[in-house]
Amino acid sequence: MMLYTRKQILLVLLLVGAAGAGLAVDHWRRARPELVERLETIDRAAPAPASARAADGRRPADAQRPLRREPARLTREAGHASDRRRARETSESKASPTPVGAPVDVNRASVPELRRLPGIGPALAARIVDGRPFAALDDLARVHGLRRATLERLRPRLTALP
Repeated sequence: MMLYTRKQILLVLLLVGAAGAGLAVDHWRRARPELVERLETIDRAAPAPASARAADGRRPADAQRPLRREPARLTREAGHASDRRRARETSESKASPTPVGAPVDVNRASVPELRRLPGIGPALAARIVDGRPFAALDDLARVHGLRRATLERLRPRLTALP
């Protein structure tokens, strides 16, 4: 006498297989963050150039719908903090970008420059910028969310100039 029917066993096997596939994808994403970042930027829409805007400042009808929506801000404080970060990003992005292969100075790098580092997302890059100045790379340990393993992996790519 069987305790489970064939359909029930098949369903359990299907669920275990799906969970195993999810764990495998998670492991792959954690092992290759730079490839994941490159793949995720493929579907992001570039902002419309200023030349594509009409005289009244609006975009043409075909360009009004974004391809990917940004998450809405939930609190007033988050909105104010994002305004400060956005202003800082635009002022810092006018500086000359870091050459490819050169160490990134955590005291002068903009949020987009920090985001190019593997394992550094937009929120962590903003917290690094907010936690400045850093006298040494070891001071980055006080940034919330920056794991010690990530810091050690990035150490050859970083510098902290006064």
